[in-house]
Amino acid sequence: MEKEEFIRIKEWPTEYAQGAYNQGNYIEAIQVLHGFIETKLQELLILEGSKSNDMEEIWDIANQISLTNCVKVLFIIGEITKREYQDIIFFNKIRNQIVHGLFHDTYEHGVRGVSRKKFDIAFDKGMDLCDNLQRKGEMKIEKKNTL
Repeated sequence: MEKEEFIRIKEWPTEYAQGAYNQGNYIEAIQVLHGFIETKLQELLILEGSKSNDMEEIWDIANQISLTNCVKVLFIIGEITKREYQDIIFFNKIRNQIVHGLFHDTYEHGVRGVSRKKFDIAFDKGMDLCDNLQRKGEMKIEKKNTL
C-alpha cells in the first residue's frame, strides 16, 4: 500500500507568503494570507463562543464558516473592532478582485490582470492582519488560562 502524501506549508504562513511574493508567486501569496486570516477568525470564534463540551464538533462547524461570515459574527459580538472589521472586509474584497480579476476578459482590452499597486496594498494589509489576529488569539488563550 502506497503511503499518502500531504501537501502543506512547513513554515509560518506570513513567512511563506512573503517568500511567494518575493518569487513573483502573487496568487499563492495572497491565498496563503487569506487562508491564515480565515483560520485565525475561526479560532477566535471558537475561543469566544464555545460553551459546548464537544469541542471536536464545534471545531468542525467553525471550520465551515467563511471569512466573511466569521468577521461579521466577531464584529457583532464585540470581539473585533470596527477598524479590524473594515480592514478584513477590505482585504477580502481586494483579494477577490485579484483572484477573479485575473480571468476577467474585457471587451476592448482582453484580460488586463490586476494592478500591482492594488495587489501590494492588499498584501501589506493581509500581512498586518495575520500578525494582529495571531496576537489577539494568543491574548485570548492567555486570558482563559488565567481564569
